Amino acid sequence: MENSVLKEKLHHLVDSADTKLLEILYSVASEFHQTADDLTPEQLAELKRRLDLFDAGKMFFSTWDEMISKIENE
Repeated sequence: MENSVLKEKLHHLVDSADTKLLEILYSVASEFHQTADDLTPEQLAELKRRLDLFDAGKMFFSTWDEMISKIENE
């Protein structure tokens, strides 16, 4: 769904929402927005570095069990 359609649907939902739903939506939106604001410039730079690696296919992942095994074998 396009961004503009989502915004329009959300506006209609908010316009007809009761207080409880508005409080829930506000809480979710403020937490989502607050998370990005809480990062320091250094953390943002590290996040960008890691996202760039991920986007380039150069970031590799392991399961928890694989990591434990690797640590135990060192």
